[in-house]
This record gives sequence, structure tokens and C-alpha cells, in this order.
Amino acid sequence: MNLYIDFGGTHFKYCFDNDEVIVLPSNQIDFIEFIENQINLKKELQNIAISFAGQVRDGVILNAPNIAIKELHIKSYIEKKYGINVIVENDLNAATIYEYSLYNNINSMVVLYIGTGFGCGIIIENKLLHGKDNFAGEIGHIPFRKTSFQCGCGRDDCLELSVSGKALGGLKLNEVDEKTKQTFLDGLVHSFFTILNLFNCDVYIFGGSVMQNNIWLLDFLQEEYKKSSFYNLRSELKIAISDSQYGNIEGLKLIIKE
Repeated sequence: MNLYIDFGGTHFKYCFDNDEVIVLPSNQIDFIEFIENQINLKKELQNIAISFAGQVRDGVILNAPNIAIKELHIKSYIEKKYGINVIVENDLNAATIYEYSLYNNINSMVVLYIGTGFGCGIIIENKLLHGKDNFAGEIGHIPFRKTSFQCGCGRDDCLELSVSGKALGGLKLNEVDEKTKQTFLDGLVHSFFTILNLFNCDVYIFGGSVMQNNIWLLDFLQEEYKKSSFYNLRSELKIAISDSQYGNIEGLKLIIKE
């Protein structure tokens, strides 16, 4: 039996094998206590796969800007104490593995999720781009515009302070004031063209609660793309909204199968 966990800034999701996914508020979770309770309940657990909204390297949580967590060496702690195999992966990397599995005959993809924060996963030549220390794709922490509040990483100008659910205060984009909306749109366009110029991938998938609650942003990006020099130079660009609520967990299942 396997336990799959998606620990995000707002929602904590988990399931066993192909059972129903259970969703809880992240701020109510003591991570170690939760895992140990599940181990004690399910004595036959073989693997625990974790998708985490933060920077992860070799099973160690290096940084968690949107999550309060006590035990950072989660993999070694559980494996030494219980002898259960643990995999910890960045949430966008897990989601990207799943999204990529849905397409045939492409060798590159970018997946950008805008939820509580803003992250991105990148596949180039059929391989997930990890970068040094597994930090590739941290688009939300690119300096953009100064704000009146701080990011969980300590800066006050991170892109995700302008383009995320935090920036919108939980509201839909058309419900916020005009300045906040325009800053969001500017940041979205800036990030989209930055990724496009750097990687020129076959497919661009947008996901996360903010994008899924503002589907019109897909048409907005298509119109912005038509204004760019790319429009007449490259083949048709595929931009789509993810239709999965549990892409991170589905990505973990694929990782375990490997």
C-alpha cells in the first residue's frame, strides 16, 4: 500500500493507492504527527510519496515560503524510524510529470500553477529540468515589483507577491481593485514571455486555483501572444488549462511506478 500526499500552501490532500482523495486545510496539519498516525493505522504501508510546495533536495525540505513546518528532514526521519521508503518532490515537478504523461509526440512542456503561490515545472528533451539543488522552475521568486508586504522567502518584490492567490486576497481577478488586477496581468504576461523566450516549449499548461477560477486568462494570454514577434515565426502555440484537481498526486503515482 502507498500513501500519497500533496502539501500545498492552502490545501493538504492525501490518498491511499486509488482511494478517494481527502482534502484538509494545510494550517491544521502537524506533518510528522499526521504521517505517524497513518503509519500506525496502515501497518502494511510500503511507500510514502510527498508533493511539497517548496524547495526540496534529496528528500530534505530546504525552504517552505507558504507552509509552517517543523521537521525538514522528513525522508530520513521516517525511513530510519519506520523503514518505509519516502519520496519527497517539489509540487510543480510532480504536476509536470503528470501533465506531460497526457501528451504524445512532444518533447518539451512548461507547467505553471498559480494558487497560493506561483510555481513552474519544465520538461526539455523529454527530461524534467531539475537544475542545481533541484531549484529549477522557481518562477514565483523572480524579482518583479516591490510590494508593501514580504514573501515567505524574505523578499518584498517576488513575482508571486503580484501573481498568486495571496496577491488577490482570495478573490477572483475581476473582484479586486484595478491596480491589483493590472499588476497581476502585467506579471502574468512577464512570466509567460520570459519562459517562452528562454525555453520555446511545445505546450504551456496553466493550473492552480487562480487560473481555474479565471478561465478567461487563457484567452488573454492567447491575445498577448498574437501581438508578439513569436506569432509569425514559430508553429502554433499550445496553451491550455489543466483539468486536473489532483495532478500533483497523479504525478507522484507515476514516480512510484518508475
